[in-house]
Amino acid sequence: MTGHQILIGFPNRIDQASTITGGGWSAGLPLDNLKDRLFSRVARSVDADPANTQFVVDYGRPQRLRILAFVAHNMSLSSRLTIEAAEDEAFTTIFYSAEVDVWTGMLSAEWNIDELEWENDNFWTGTYTAEDIEGFTAVSTHILPGSISARYWRFKIEDPQNDAGYVQIGRLFMGPAWQPRINYSWGAGLGYEIGTGVETALGGAEFFNVKEPVRVFRFSLDHMRDDEGFGRALELVRRAGIHGEVFVVPDPTDAFQGLRRNFMGRIRQPSPLEQVTWANDGSAHSMSFEIKELR
Repeated sequence: MTGHQILIGFPNRIDQASTITGGGWSAGLPLDNLKDRLFSRVARSVDADPANTQFVVDYGRPQRLRILAFVAHNMSLSSRLTIEAAEDEAFTTIFYSAEVDVWTGMLSAEWNIDELEWENDNFWTGTYTAEDIEGFTAVSTHILPGSISARYWRFKIEDPQNDAGYVQIGRLFMGPAWQPRINYSWGAGLGYEIGTGVETALGGAEFFNVKEPVRVFRFSLDHMRDDEGFGRALELVRRAGIHGEVFVVPDPTDAFQGLRRNFMGRIRQPSPLEQVTWANDGSAHSMSFEIKELR
């Protein structure tokens, strides 16, 4: 069962999919673009008709997954998503099924109607506004209740109010995840790196080449026993290196702030696994992580 401990998703198994089919998708921007690491090479539906905004991922054999995420998408705040996992192409035997908001946490939003004006975009719902999500690499995260193994995964998107008139997705993350026994230590930091360039004229006026901020999450996992330290943390660094896609969910129970906290990135600064103390008749290990958001 999911607790507050961080979830670290790796590897991204979407690239191992045999086929991605279904719905109606642009010939020039096909579903296979979901397997491209460049977010700009999107998959785009021909329109917003639900019959055309669905698709099935076939892995050829069962894959055990825990985190599903749509990255760099254009879906509206009212969009809904149905997820199904099955062992057969006809989906007669379904292992898992869920219908969720694309923008997770909408129903758990904290808001006070007295603080909103009648003309506010979110007056009736009290949740996110278009301004709230502006500038984010839009990520819709769905955490499965446990590791689920299935060959076929079907996604049905309902977004008839999409202003663009189509659904667009830059990347799909589908992978297993490690949830450590003990959560990361106090002192973790989530911040933004701002790459905006500044040029100063002779008269002192400043001109800006504005770039979107990039999230960076730094944290430390301490008190790990040998199985987690050597078998999970050190192995994650070995396999992911500084190039592999890693999906970080700092608190799986925080659906509303997941908009700001969950993202796909890479390990930017690998750290050694340190033996820090002796505890409970065995070594206790510590490792620091620095994960930078991918764009």
